[in-house]
Amino acid sequence: MGQMMNFKVEGKGTGMRLDAVAGKHTIAIDEPVSFGGKDSAIDPLSTFLSSLIACENVMAQLIAQEMKFDLQGISFDVEGSIDLAGLMGDLSVKPYFQQVTVKAVVETSEPQERIDELQMAVDLRCPVFRTIKDAGIPVENQWVKAAVIA
Repeated sequence: MGQMMNFKVEGKGTGMRLDAVAGKHTIAIDEPVSFGGKDSAIDPLSTFLSSLIACENVMAQLIAQEMKFDLQGISFDVEGSIDLAGLMGDLSVKPYFQQVTVKAVVETSEPQERIDELQMAVDLRCPVFRTIKDAGIPVENQWVKAAVIA
């Protein structure tokens, strides 16, 4: 087994809001007013999806260096679908994302084939992506080259 790395986050909840601390960094998480929160921060499920694309970004940067890939920038859009009935107590409905869709637009001089190689490597090594995928949640992940504006 390789070198293990541990992560620790502490949090204090007040109503629907949670203020989380990881080392010297903080993040606030809340629900919209329609769900009982004060809409003072990003909601938990959007935070989860943000973690996915943040992790994919980090892995893309690391792997691009390994591949000598010309990665000039990358933008992500991510969406997840969830049936709220499961959250509200209907035990016949799964209370987690039923599908996640990621679209990445890659700024690069590389051809699409190399973008596909980078995406495949990221998909294999990104811990958050693998956690979702290995849990059996369908993930549609499409990476495309950014349009060149002349």
